[in-house]
Amino acid sequence: MKKLFSSLGQRLRQPKWRHGKLSSLMMALLIVIVVLLNVAMQTIENAYGLRRDMSFNQYASTGEKTEKVLNELDTDVELYLLYQDGEENSQLLQVVQHYGVLSDRVKVLPTDISKNPGILTRFIGDMDSAVAAISVVVNCPATGRYVVLDYDDFYTQGYDIELGDFVVEGLSYEKKITEAILYTTQASVPTVGLLQGHGELTMEYMEVFVSFLEENQYDVREVVLLAGDTLEDVDVLLIADPVKDFGDTEIATISAFAQKGGSLFVIRDYTDPLDTMPNYLSLLRSYGVIPLPGIVVASQEDAGSYYSEPINLLPYMTDLDMTLPLTMSGMDILMLPVACAFETPVAPGEGDLSLSVGTVLKTGPNAYVRNITDGLDTAEKQPGDISGEISLALYAHRMHANGNVSRMFAIGNSTMFVEPFVYQRTYAEEFITVVMNELMPANNVSLDIMSSAAFRPALTVGSQGLGIALIVAMPLLCIALALIVLLPRRNR
Repeated sequence: MKKLFSSLGQRLRQPKWRHGKLSSLMMALLIVIVVLLNVAMQTIENAYGLRRDMSFNQYASTGEKTEKVLNELDTDVELYLLYQDGEENSQLLQVVQHYGVLSDRVKVLPTDISKNPGILTRFIGDMDSAVAAISVVVNCPATGRYVVLDYDDFYTQGYDIELGDFVVEGLSYEKKITEAILYTTQASVPTVGLLQGHGELTMEYMEVFVSFLEENQYDVREVVLLAGDTLEDVDVLLIADPVKDFGDTEIATISAFAQKGGSLFVIRDYTDPLDTMPNYLSLLRSYGVIPLPGIVVASQEDAGSYYSEPINLLPYMTDLDMTLPLTMSGMDILMLPVACAFETPVAPGEGDLSLSVGTVLKTGPNAYVRNITDGLDTAEKQPGDISGEISLALYAHRMHANGNVSRMFAIGNSTMFVEPFVYQRTYAEEFITVVMNELMPANNVSLDIMSSAAFRPALTVGSQGLGIALIVAMPLLCIALALIVLLPRRNR
């Protein structure tokens, strides 16, 4: 053996090995080692997810809420990443693969739709989320439910004051995918009942609002109590602009629904004939919601409280738990054209101790309610008009004797829910989401997960110090290196 290594060493010292074959052999060996090392590291990464997200916005990272949802999964979930002609979206691929690493219940299935077109007929999206390339389909075979997320679903928008328009602001990969997993794996989905039979707004008229609820995993169906429908499977009863009073039997049915913990979502307008609906008013008053006749007019003194005309209100959100995520994120711009108002609720601790009522949306401090019942055809303030900070939306919850809690949200404007122009140019969707979460805390399929920034923040005046330091340091470093090389030569 000693002679063998000695002979091998002598051959390797020969010039032909030292300058030719040896270097080639070592290069080949190095390449093999590097390839094997990369394969091993990729295998470890796929199994344990050790790679750190070093992107500036950490778009592929997940937080505690996502990990909690994945840890509690009791059924399998499939994540189909759809692409075409081999052109995968690298960001989405990294995101969905991370979900596969976090839970053995999540199976990631990258799918080329050009080779598997049947996927387009298996999963049918909606008008806003069609099944196509650069989509993620979250599917739960056990429940049969799935969600199609196209690339637009992963963008969030923000209002640019300088441009006067909404612009792309963030990426919500984690929020959308985690919410879809939560929805598809639930044993049942929450149901919103749209009350009919009293001249309320119809399903067709409220198409914008209904479509948003359905896209966010709520089942919406009409409820006609007069025709024998029940509220057994309803989680939230939506009462939108009735013009005829409720019967005693209907009020009893709604009261029984509330005592079981059901919630009410009330929408009213200034045209509602409140004086002819005593039973309906009694229902509202039982939650401390007292409508005021007339329309609310903003004062020109309150800059920023209206848009274009004083009757186009831009309300302020109060500091409640439900609105805090919106105000903290700057998503607090709503528009209520020709809105009506409610009496300001009593302070906590006063009146009915089992009832708590708070203002959600309010006007500026100098607004007033123009009581049009006086016959004057003017929006100018008149003597006797209520003025000050006016309540435009209320949230109430009542503790019943059986220990159940029922909730009511009431707002004095329907336009923000049905008019596309108003709906699309404000944060109506985000507002609806937080309200629904508050009305149905046990069935929450919307998670408070912050979006990542879509673009790297630009340098500001206050952030130029590091850049200047780098510019100065580069030539100084070159000079220092040159001196290190040249000074020894000078002494030779």
